[in-house]
Amino acid sequence: MDFSIAEYGLVGPLNGKLFRAQVREILGAGFEVFWKTADSLNTTDAYSQLDLHVYYDERDMVKGVEFFERSTVSWNGHKLVGERSTDVLALFRRHGIDPVIDDDGFEVGELGMGFYVDDDDDLITTLYINLRRENSFNGVVL
Repeated sequence: MDFSIAEYGLVGPLNGKLFRAQVREILGAGFEVFWKTADSLNTTDAYSQLDLHVYYDERDMVKGVEFFERSTVSWNGHKLVGERSTDVLALFRRHGIDPVIDDDGFEVGELGMGFYVDDDDDLITTLYINLRRENSFNGVVL
C-alpha cells in the first residue's frame, strides 16, 4: 500500500478525519488491538503486515500513524524509515525544510513528523506522523 505524504494531515489513504471503522475498511482486517501505554486514552491498532500502528482519540478518530522499518512511507518519492538520518535530513534541507534535532532524532513540524533515530547506526527506526494539528508529540502542540 502506498503511504506517500503530500501535505500535513495526509499519509496515503489516511487522514485525521477518519474513524477507526473507516481505517479498518481501508487497511483491512489484519490488525491487533493493544494499549500502547498504561496512560493511553484509547487502544491502538497494529498492522504487522504494513509495519505500522494507528492511534485514535477518545472518539475513535485517527490521531496519528507510527511507521516502522519495513513500512512503505515516503515523502517526495523518498523512503523515510529504515534510511540513514543524515540522508533524510539532507533531503528535507534541499527542499527548504529545517528539521529540529533532539536527543531521540528529529522533528519536521511543517509535516507533523517525529523521527526516532538509532544512535548506533544512524538509521531511522520509527516515524510518527501527526494527522491532526491539535495533537502533540514531545510536548509540542502542532
